[in-house]
Amino acid sequence: MSVNIDVALTVRGLANEREWVGTTDLLVEVFEDERLENEVFVWMGETEDGLFVRAESDYPVIFSGFFRWSEAFEDRLTHRVTALVPHARVAFDWGYPDEE
Repeated sequence: MSVNIDVALTVRGLANEREWVGTTDLLVEVFEDERLENEVFVWMGETEDGLFVRAESDYPVIFSGFFRWSEAFEDRLTHRVTALVPHARVAFDWGYPDEE
């Protein structure tokens, strides 16, 4: 069964430009590996709380088997991010527009 998902995640707790750029490059690579590079855009930002990297889709992405895939994806991505930047925090914010 297919489902429409708004893809969104944020990596916070980045301390400097090296971590910022490295995390951005990592997320771009991950979404290429998942064949979502044309669906999900990765960008960098800064607030008073510090540097962050955000990935999100402009429109819902159609997934088949999302609920099986998403848990493994979250684990893999979190592991890769924290291997690069141990103090980084990854927050997933999946949206379910069909349920709204």
